[in-house]
Amino acid sequence: MDRQFKNNLIESLYVHYPLKPEYDKSMETYNLKKPVLSSVSLWDGTSLEPWSFDGEGEVQVKDGKILLLETKSRADHWPDNEVRANDAAAGLYATFGSYIAKLNVKGLELGKGNRIWFKIRPICPGLHSPIVRVGFVNNGVTKIPDVYSREGFNAINLKNNEWNTCTWEIDSIAHDAIEELSFNIHRYGKEVSTGDDLRFELCDIQLQEVKPGVVHGWQCEEEEVVYSTTGYFTDGRKTAIANTSAKEFEIVKEEDGLEKEVAYRGQIEKVESHLGSFRVLEFSDLKTEGTYRIRFGNTVSERFIIGNDVLESTLWKLTNFMYCERCGYPVPNCHGTCHQDVIAEHNGVKLVYAGGWHDAADVSQQTMQTAEILDAMIASAGKVKESDPMLYRRMMEEANWGLDFVLRMRFGDGYRASHAAIRRWTDNFIGNMDDCEADVHNRSFENFVFAAVEAGAGEAFKELDQELAWKCVDAAKEDFRFADERFREAGVEGPYHLLEHTAGSSLSQYYAVAAWAAGRIYKITGDSYFYDKAAEYADKVISCQETRNDLPMRGFFYRDETKTHIVHFSHQARDQVFAMALAEVCGALSEHENKAVWEDGLKLHGEYLKGLQKYTAPYGMLPAGIHHISEADDQEAFHVVHPKVDYERERINYVEQLKQGTDLGNGYYVRTFPVWFSYRGNSAIQLSMGKAASIIGTYFGDGELIEIAREQLYWTLGKNPFGQSLIYGEGNHYGQEYTALLGETVGEMPVGVQTRGNEDLPYWPPANIATYREVWTTPPGRFMWVAADLI
Repeated sequence: MDRQFKNNLIESLYVHYPLKPEYDKSMETYNLKKPVLSSVSLWDGTSLEPWSFDGEGEVQVKDGKILLLETKSRADHWPDNEVRANDAAAGLYATFGSYIAKLNVKGLELGKGNRIWFKIRPICPGLHSPIVRVGFVNNGVTKIPDVYSREGFNAINLKNNEWNTCTWEIDSIAHDAIEELSFNIHRYGKEVSTGDDLRFELCDIQLQEVKPGVVHGWQCEEEEVVYSTTGYFTDGRKTAIANTSAKEFEIVKEEDGLEKEVAYRGQIEKVESHLGSFRVLEFSDLKTEGTYRIRFGNTVSERFIIGNDVLESTLWKLTNFMYCERCGYPVPNCHGTCHQDVIAEHNGVKLVYAGGWHDAADVSQQTMQTAEILDAMIASAGKVKESDPMLYRRMMEEANWGLDFVLRMRFGDGYRASHAAIRRWTDNFIGNMDDCEADVHNRSFENFVFAAVEAGAGEAFKELDQELAWKCVDAAKEDFRFADERFREAGVEGPYHLLEHTAGSSLSQYYAVAAWAAGRIYKITGDSYFYDKAAEYADKVISCQETRNDLPMRGFFYRDETKTHIVHFSHQARDQVFAMALAEVCGALSEHENKAVWEDGLKLHGEYLKGLQKYTAPYGMLPAGIHHISEADDQEAFHVVHPKVDYERERINYVEQLKQGTDLGNGYYVRTFPVWFSYRGNSAIQLSMGKAASIIGTYFGDGELIEIAREQLYWTLGKNPFGQSLIYGEGNHYGQEYTALLGETVGEMPVGVQTRGNEDLPYWPPANIATYREVWTTPPGRFMWVAADLI
């Protein structure tokens, strides 16, 4: 472990105080060092004349150069421009409004400017995480903001009580006719330490010209190399991708920050694919643990490690992020006890829906998210038990926080508090206007998953807490029976709430989570009821798999036995459930007569994943999968996979997105990225598929699938066209993300890389906005699930 990071861990009391980020490795620090080629001042600081203001607040010009904006942290009423009060009482992401300053720049000669630059100082008593959302209006051929209000905004995290120099490169966003620049102060309410007043001082607003970075397409920066900025496993394949004319490269070993020796020399291979022409550096034969840099020409990379403990620091940092996302708990230097007035009610009794981990940057909450994350945390913790006992104990402690929430949300009759769509700090007083009502339901899909997670927790906590372990197994048996009864009665259920992430689950996924749960419970209890259920549902999973030889690919799964619509995800993702189910049942029912059939299904799915990866070579990111053009006509499936989207308007774009993928003939296409609309971001999708690869690879000892799983982690850690780690504070070249209420946190992960319009090319603009750059707890959970099979 890096000496500096070990010291940071000790200072944090092993993540009982949040870890401090290394800002010198952030994209914001790198970008501030860029030479400015030209600059235009957008406000002379002397007059309010070019400004207009929306919302509740006050403004003045201070010292002839500073715009002072003042507003309140919260209100005692819902603003007119927010959701209706009756909606707010039920959740639905209501805030206390915004105070927005709009600068009219229409008519100014803006030259070749492609970077917004300004200084801002928040003076917000008690506020841990000040934030300002910058936006602009472009009235050229391409209108900004876009139809979903995704393009044209950037929420920038700030340090309180000090001047922050902020930049936003907008080269990839239409900016040929900018008419207005806005600064939005969100009023998210008050957590325990926050005062009544929000004050922001703003000055020195410029539009600058700088050399743009790569944010679009597959080719990285000229004379640069992209690689896993954390490092690589000692064994297995190690590659990096460059955009260079150099012919040879070196891997240089370092000790104590000094070059020790050239550990490896190799030829840079030219690789041609349908994605373009690339230069690949392979150093798989280097198997000596240590710290290294890549060097060719005048290019020298940042440090990375080779070692079997390569994921150790990552797991610590992901644990740190989850700790900071705790709901209903005072996290030091982050937030106080929260959401004690979010209430769930069932059959005349009520409970406080606080605990577990917030779902995302908006501090919403979903019991399902917490359940899946704690399962992944337990799995990865178990793999470091011998090599790092402190990490094991800390991860199990954190998992216990999530487990407590999952168990407490049970009403005991199959119903559970499940979800709260909230985007504010509430005052913790029950009975006033800012309370939130949590959803309660008895859906079988969730109860199958909860049963599986509880069973896994029962096994994992046997040594640490026998009484808790007993309760987990007891709850697992009950919840499975509740789920099985409900499923036979209601089948696939429509969403109670469009914001529930499980709403789009297909019948085949119901089969899979049921088989997964039954297999786990049988392995622990030996109860023949669960033996029979595991076999029954595993057979149903197989009935939904494509096995024919007359199609371009096979081994994928359909939404049901009719095999008319392939399973896809566009945001939340559970691609791993089929492999999870089949592997679990094969392991638990090892003597069953159908085991060979289930294993064949696993192998076939593994071959499908292998076949997919060639479509993104030389990168290792798994594509979103095979699609068929007829899916565009399936309006019912469209609405569950793409909630809150107008079918008639977007059907044309659905077809166009497929045609931007790789045409396999007969209406089949491979999309590198999902078909998607408002909800975009690829982390959960490619990591869920990576989990399927790691499960099958581990089960059969298949090295190729293990490498595919590793590549999903390497992509996340920087082996992507942008050369950026998608985990803040981990590796190198990590950027700010849309954190809304919580501020920048070591270990946070975004929803993920998106695409522009209907393209099938990676797109990663430096703009912190939902959904693609929004902090989300699902990707860390998926990352830990994959890591559990690779450590």
